Amino acid sequence: MPYDGLYMRRVIEEINENIKGPLRNIYQPTKVDYYLYFQDGTLRISLNPNMAFMALSEKMKNPSKMPPSFTMLLRKYLKNSRFLGVKQDGFSRVAIFEFERMDEKGDLRIFELFVELMGKHSNIILVSDENKVIDAHRRIITGKGRELLPGREFVPFASDKLDPINSEIDEIFKELYDMPIDKFLTKKIEGMSRAIAKEIVYRAGFVLEFSAKDINESRLERLANAIEDFREEYSYGKTYTLFDGSQPFDISPIVLHHTAKVHKSFTPSEAVINLVSFKELREVLRNKKRDLEKVVVKKIDKLEDVIKKIKEEMEKIQDFEIFRRKGELLMMNAYNLKASEGKVVLKDWESDEDIEIELDEDIDILKNAQRYFDRYKKFKRKYEGMKKRLSEIENELEYLYQLWQTILDADDEGVLDEIKEEMEESGIVKSKKRKKKKISKSLPRKVNYNGYTILIGRNNRQNDELVRSSSPNDIWLHTRQIPGAHVVIKTNGEVPREVLEFAASLAAGYSRARNSSNVPVDYTLIKYVKKPKGFKPGMVIYRNQKTLVVNPRRLD
Repeated sequence: MPYDGLYMRRVIEEINENIKGPLRNIYQPTKVDYYLYFQDGTLRISLNPNMAFMALSEKMKNPSKMPPSFTMLLRKYLKNSRFLGVKQDGFSRVAIFEFERMDEKGDLRIFELFVELMGKHSNIILVSDENKVIDAHRRIITGKGRELLPGREFVPFASDKLDPINSEIDEIFKELYDMPIDKFLTKKIEGMSRAIAKEIVYRAGFVLEFSAKDINESRLERLANAIEDFREEYSYGKTYTLFDGSQPFDISPIVLHHTAKVHKSFTPSEAVINLVSFKELREVLRNKKRDLEKVVVKKIDKLEDVIKKIKEEMEKIQDFEIFRRKGELLMMNAYNLKASEGKVVLKDWESDEDIEIELDEDIDILKNAQRYFDRYKKFKRKYEGMKKRLSEIENELEYLYQLWQTILDADDEGVLDEIKEEMEESGIVKSKKRKKKKISKSLPRKVNYNGYTILIGRNNRQNDELVRSSSPNDIWLHTRQIPGAHVVIKTNGEVPREVLEFAASLAAGYSRARNSSNVPVDYTLIKYVKKPKGFKPGMVIYRNQKTLVVNPRRLD
């Protein structure tokens, strides 16, 4: 998110225009988020290293009741103080808020709150009118002249970069470095993000990047014209949200033509909050997916290890039939054998091979034969039990891979809540003793293609519901022996070939084979798809299928 100095200038102008009243309170709901409640509005400051920003916002729903010590200190010095305004240090990402309040002696004091939005170095520092650090969000000891510790002299960030609006063109290109031209612009010009620099290069008509060292007179003229064009547009005071489809993609104080994204104009804070809210929801979704995925993958790894051990054990005892043959040979030759011999070699007439048979000298031949029959029965029971157990685990593993795929494809928090509930009911995760949250029922993905409605299950519950609620002659599709979504074409049983292929490509796209090519997809009528009693969610059997080989496609 290019929340650069140029964009910050717009937010500062907005704050000064809208916030006039005193500061009523300060809250810190997370380690990196601060909310300043003014009489006229609310300011949110985020020190998140991945998207540091400040913007006017709505109040929090549930303010923290036990604030951290730094927030308590801010309240002590700034609560109910008079807000004098906010300014920017040049075009850097440093905002300086000024507050006035009367101290315990009855003297008017000025306090400055420095908000430095610089990625992982972002910070908030409270400074007295004696230019002393009162305290900071992050106390810093650098040994390089900038120590943010209580009582120390406050040293602001120093910048030797040029003003993006007022600097002479010749000054910008006076000293050239051997680096890409867009990176050169960000290095020389204060407050300019890489995105703005790329836009200037694009507006200058350069398709390929080149080194700043290679600027000639012709290139300099084109760059100068592009910079003037940028300055003129920036002076309009607009701010934009860039959209990739329906999703917020970025923000900018000018139109970024080089991105080829849709731009919509918003107030500076609206643009920021819209983008941040989307990213935060996406981050919540990503974290939930990661947590559920971790549980499923751990279970899969465990079962695959069990399967490996079972197969190794089965391989060791798979020749249990030999014990039956040895018992039979001893029974048939008992009349002329003596156990005292310790072992005998007998001809197996079925295989025409000699078989060596160990004998227990303390018991007779018939009892030796019975011992071999007992061993045969024991190992046969064990083998059959292991075979049955292997089948059960393989079915469980197939379900887990299917479940894993639904987690990977989930694009909505409600869908993930349904998946988690399914996992709780299946005993994969423990159900916490809490008041059960009512989960709203999500709907399958839906697309119309050439007049036909195609539904795609988002999770196993929806997959089951699609099978249960569809008409007998609707067409059902699923990747062959590959975990994936159930897809249904609403029809009377006959659809054009291109519709079948489109739906099959969606089935491949919402499967574990989505990054592959030439994926086999089975299709049949719903009436031939059954879910036997006891089958796990999303698991079915089917018949009378045909197969298409397609390349995956997704709606997004």
